[in-house]
Amino acid sequence: MEIIKLLLALLIQASFLAVECLNIPADSILDHLLPSYDYIVVGGGVSGLVVANRLTENPNVTVLVFEAGELDSSPEAVTVPGLIGHGGFVPPYNWNLTTTPQEFLDNRSRDYGQGHVVGGGSILNGLVMTRGAKAEYDAWETLGNPGWSWRGLLPYFKKSENFSAVVSPEYQNTLHIHPHMSVHGTDGPVGVGYPSFFYNQSTKFLRGIHELGVPVLSDPNAGVAAGATIVPSSILAWNQSRADGRRSYLDPVLDRPNLHLATQQTVTRILFVNETSTGQSPFEALRRAYAVEFVTLGDLHRWQVPCGKEVILAAGSVLSPALLQVSGVGPASVLEDLQVPVVLEIPGVGQNFQDHGMVQAFYNYTEPGLFSANNLTGDTLLNVQEQYLANHTGPWTQPLISTVAFISLFNLSRLLDHAPNPSVIGSNFDHKAALRLGPDAHPTIVEGYAHQLRALLSLVLNPAVAVLEIMADSIGTLSVVMQHPLSRGTVRALSSDLLSGGSVAPNIHLDPRYCSHDLDCEFLRYGLKLNDRIIKTKHMKELKPAPAYPWNDACNDTLLTETIKARIQTEFHPVGTTAMMPLAHGGVVSPRLVVYGTANLRVVDAGIIPILPAAHIQSAVFAIAEKAADLIKEDYDTFQPPTPAPNSIPLGPGDPHTPSGSPEPQG
Repeated sequence: MEIIKLLLALLIQASFLAVECLNIPADSILDHLLPSYDYIVVGGGVSGLVVANRLTENPNVTVLVFEAGELDSSPEAVTVPGLIGHGGFVPPYNWNLTTTPQEFLDNRSRDYGQGHVVGGGSILNGLVMTRGAKAEYDAWETLGNPGWSWRGLLPYFKKSENFSAVVSPEYQNTLHIHPHMSVHGTDGPVGVGYPSFFYNQSTKFLRGIHELGVPVLSDPNAGVAAGATIVPSSILAWNQSRADGRRSYLDPVLDRPNLHLATQQTVTRILFVNETSTGQSPFEALRRAYAVEFVTLGDLHRWQVPCGKEVILAAGSVLSPALLQVSGVGPASVLEDLQVPVVLEIPGVGQNFQDHGMVQAFYNYTEPGLFSANNLTGDTLLNVQEQYLANHTGPWTQPLISTVAFISLFNLSRLLDHAPNPSVIGSNFDHKAALRLGPDAHPTIVEGYAHQLRALLSLVLNPAVAVLEIMADSIGTLSVVMQHPLSRGTVRALSSDLLSGGSVAPNIHLDPRYCSHDLDCEFLRYGLKLNDRIIKTKHMKELKPAPAYPWNDACNDTLLTETIKARIQTEFHPVGTTAMMPLAHGGVVSPRLVVYGTANLRVVDAGIIPILPAAHIQSAVFAIAEKAADLIKEDYDTFQPPTPAPNSIPLGPGDPHTPSGSPEPQG
């Protein structure tokens, strides 16, 4: 066993030696940067690495990726499915953000982890690879985005996947795992498949919920997503370890000399110049992003590096809008508060913030002799570890969550008394609900929200679409998650310098406004009531669940509501803050992902998603980035040579910048 551990450590070390050949050292970045790059990607998470990989397939294209975090060291808490999520996020790889006090809940802040590492959230997440329903992506297209329907995205879901249907015949039959291979890719970069081990609790949960008449899906990613299922995971079939953005899209192309990765470098601004040509209405002239400003970890100097073709913003739904704002792109009121000169007034930047709010409920299984993750201690843990390291089998291959029920409104109203009736729920989706955005909402944001509400009403009435998710683990936790929140929050920079005052985490106002639309909390309450029905089914009762307080009093609506408001947390699926919608509807980017009013700035991350799908979003982000790469390639020859940069660029009021060119110190 010790020999196996040593070999594993040597393999990990060799991997890092290879990566360092590509990674530009933080302490000598100016000695390694090119004078300029064709494309500069801001953010080395999932979407940034996908785009960088695909663009550098052309050896004549140069790409620089900036990432504020570091390369992970492959700790077992990151790579081993059975250890992921049991101890929280691995500290060095998390921005450790917090929300504002949640006024519609209990006036407390929530922790809001976001990836601060090469690979972004794909290094930290729970491995779930679900897409949602066909109708949800068709709704994206109806919101003004031709080509972004299920039909338009399916080729990119497939392109990103290296799907393995391998699962033992025993599990295949008892857990109803029969993937539809026509909707999966088998030669893409991201390993997707199933663990080699399942706890018996998965069978009990699927059979119990089937007793209630909820269908069991053989493949949740084939277009119909409402039902109970074993979800695929982002794991490598050959060694049952995490498949993430870095190991899928970066590590295999380490030998490309035209791809540079700059880690522990934080981009602080995008720099613009006016085009001489007339731009889109209502903008008098297009703005061209010609450089980015950045700061090295632990250094006070600001530097800039020029861009010949495009700047691609891929910093995620929280940081991308904040970077736009400090660069002068965003709502006029926000820019005024920041004392940032207005480059482009785009009201939607940082608006339309959506997230899956989650409540963990505990129904501890007490069946004598039950084997669960709680048993992985002492000698049992050592044996499980040895089994995993020796042949990639056993409980360590099982992620925290593999068993999920996506519940449609149809089934919810059928199973619960007083649940929303589909025939009357439309009253909660009328245009007046836009008042919930607040009195200061810009008219375009209100208009866009009204369009979203109409699309959402159609979705929640669709029996193939889920309104709730219930995630079941091996020890008795049934987490309830809202899938189509009506609440909308905001993200905005709190300072023109996101790292002012020596801050480790960026200075960002992060407000999901959970349950600002009361129907969101109401749906969570229905989900907890449904949990009570699930644990009382014949098969689930065999686990002898012992609901903890207050889950043992599911009839007490007041208590449940109070508990929900005290315990809502994020499922880490923020979207919408740079939405792909028409400008007149509060949008920020076009269907080609170009920021309105700019010639060459795109956003390629979860922020462009206009409406949250009922799914864990990493699969969608991989697909979005694959499609974005094709869009960028199509435009490779259409962008004209950039307008010459100005002789000086304002760093701040009265602070001169040095001329653009090779990286120069700023400040």
